[in-house]
Amino acid sequence: MFRPLKMPKRKGFTLIELLVVIAIIAVLVGLLVPAVQKVRTAANSAQSKNNLKQIGLAVANADTTMGKMPMMFGQYGSTEAGSFWYNILPYIEQDNLFKQGVNASRSASLKVLQAPNDPTLKSGTFELLPAMEMWYGSNSATLPTANPIPSWATGGTTWGMTSYAANWLVFGDMATPLNSTLSDGTSNTLIVAEHYAFCKRPSGLPRSGALLWAFGVQPGLATDPVPLKGKQWIWGALDSGVPWSTLQSHLINAPYWARSIWVNNPNAVAASASYPYPPSNKPWRCRCHRKPEFGPAVDNSHPFKEQGYGSSINIAMGDGSVRSLSSSITDEIWYYYASPDEGDVNPDTN
Repeated sequence: MFRPLKMPKRKGFTLIELLVVIAIIAVLVGLLVPAVQKVRTAANSAQSKNNLKQIGLAVANADTTMGKMPMMFGQYGSTEAGSFWYNILPYIEQDNLFKQGVNASRSASLKVLQAPNDPTLKSGTFELLPAMEMWYGSNSATLPTANPIPSWATGGTTWGMTSYAANWLVFGDMATPLNSTLSDGTSNTLIVAEHYAFCKRPSGLPRSGALLWAFGVQPGLATDPVPLKGKQWIWGALDSGVPWSTLQSHLINAPYWARSIWVNNPNAVAASASYPYPPSNKPWRCRCHRKPEFGPAVDNSHPFKEQGYGSSINIAMGDGSVRSLSSSITDEIWYYYASPDEGDVNPDTN
């Protein structure tokens, strides 16, 4: 009788089949990873926009409650002077932290002040030591050190960081009402912008810096040097003719403020034929005329420029809205968004 031959049982895939499967998986992964990354980036940007929305509403609520916006550093709703960020704590559901006081609260790491797509944020805290790289003087390869710690900050060296910078042109001088300060229109003026929490670059001054939400000092005190003594913030000193060179070493110029639109070099960015805005008859007042950096390397980012976390940057406007600006924005249009009261309304906002 004829009996069919029994085929041996197959014990696994052949090498060719395994290679085909691996190749298919590799193709699928190659297709999925960019899509997943795109979704994650969009979600992080949405969270950052939500943070900016909360901050914008906090400024509006503080203005309604106090009749004026908080200044970059000063006494506002408390018996002690604090930073802009400290003074809006009660309006971002951080009243208990506010009640701890300026010095006790400064080490807190707050999610609402942190952008999840900020590549420099890391733990959300920064160690500010008595000897940090000098932010003034000669731009040498190796910088000497200086002490950036304000006299009111005693105890530990840990400070909380933020991914957002408050507009110096809006908040920097003194506490003023929102609507009258933003005479160009609340919907035309940025009040807070995204920014790397930590910046570092291979050369230039300052060489490095960090956005510490509680950092700041109040110039004009009796203990200040003569150029600042009795002056309301640094604008008063500059407007009275005090040379900038005499103020560069002051902590008002230290690269640890969580602020935007500030620059420490009047010659490179002051109004000129190349940068005719604001008009040349306007005082400089440490105004920055440069657009943000977009997605710069973490070790080559300017401490006094804003940074978008990719090809765009999110900003909070004075009316509480949030906008996303692309990397195609020019220096001039960025300054139009930043200036609150110079009649230079950005045509793109109308």
